[in-house]
Amino acid sequence: MKLTFIGHACFRVESDTGLRILVDPYLPGAFGGKMGLKPYLEPVDIVVSTHEHLDHNHVDPAFGTPKVVKAAAKVHGIEFRGVRLPHDDEEGMRRGWVTGFRFEVDGVSVLHPGDLGRPPNPEEIASLGPVDVLLLPVGGTFTMGPAQAVQAVEALRPRIVVPMHYRWPTVDLPLLPVEDFLVLANAKHWGVERLSIQPVAIHPANLPAATRVYVLSPTH
Repeated sequence: MKLTFIGHACFRVESDTGLRILVDPYLPGAFGGKMGLKPYLEPVDIVVSTHEHLDHNHVDPAFGTPKVVKAAAKVHGIEFRGVRLPHDDEEGMRRGWVTGFRFEVDGVSVLHPGDLGRPPNPEEIASLGPVDVLLLPVGGTFTMGPAQAVQAVEALRPRIVVPMHYRWPTVDLPLLPVEDFLVLANAKHWGVERLSIQPVAIHPANLPAATRVYVLSPTH
């Protein structure tokens, strides 16, 4: 499979056969222009949305006629396991709930937990794991911050962590920079790699033996 970080919480996962899955696409210009990332305007086969916020649920006409996944489903042969997760650290009392999605492409399991607001509990871990690639919110305010994100990694024990939902020059939201998480990741000796070329090819044979953090810059 090939992984591309579009920006904010949006990723494209492409199978070896060319199936394209877009997870949590944002509405360009949302929140009065604060979502300043460029539009993603390419055809996809599946759109996955973890919750109904403007930075996670946009389906553009340029996507074509994709199947839209918002709950557990099997689409184009891919099983999307959906798990209800809190959007805050008060069990949904402040911001409600999201659906975290785990799915497998070309033998690699991917977890996108949406705007998860706290580390997963044992019951959620059992439903979400095992995880090869964890797309991890780290920016705080609306999701886990760096320290809680570290706890989530320790709980889920993924092979690869890709930070998301952090401060970026074209995303004018009250988020922390990814560097705050990376300081803690380095202290855990996970190994941090800044990858300049996308998409990133990930297959079972090249998964790292121990947890590594791949830092990707948004393509949009």
